[in-house]
Amino acid sequence: MPQPVLIGGGTMTELIQTPAASFAGKVFTTEDLDELNTFAQCWRDFEAAGYWPQLDALTDTPNRSYLLVFSPYGAFQYWVGALLPAMAQVPAGLTNFKLPAATVASTSEKTNRLLADMPVEVSYMKGMAELESAGFPLPEHIGQTDWPYYVESFAVNSATITHRLYVNPDQLEGYDEYD
Repeated sequence: MPQPVLIGGGTMTELIQTPAASFAGKVFTTEDLDELNTFAQCWRDFEAAGYWPQLDALTDTPNRSYLLVFSPYGAFQYWVGALLPAMAQVPAGLTNFKLPAATVASTSEKTNRLLADMPVEVSYMKGMAELESAGFPLPEHIGQTDWPYYVESFAVNSATITHRLYVNPDQLEGYDEYD
């Protein structure tokens, strides 16, 4: 379990070092959102294409995950897929997004499923609230960091959801507007 460390006059939870990983999946943008502001149809299409069994075979911890990649301009990419070991060979039809070895804020909880049918901002803000309540230092503007990544994973075998935010402790502050 992470040990608290004193940062900037308050008690925060120490960030966790994570190894490099691959995210294998398909990328979507805000143009793919449905009328409820979800990517639910993208998840259904991904499952219908038969990708889960292929991805499950590539890892000891089968998972259903999404990756948010933020830009400094408020836009984001939404990836549907799975977290895999860094050197995993991605199945045909999917794209490999390389996640760096980095420090992350991470917390897990038991659940019965990944909430892919929730509006993306609700799911993301729930994860951020979990990380903040665990005491992790969080960047003010994630899109302005070197690692603008948030990953939410549902571990199939353990019915656990994990929220991971890549955090560079030297980049916790940012700018509200651009010149």
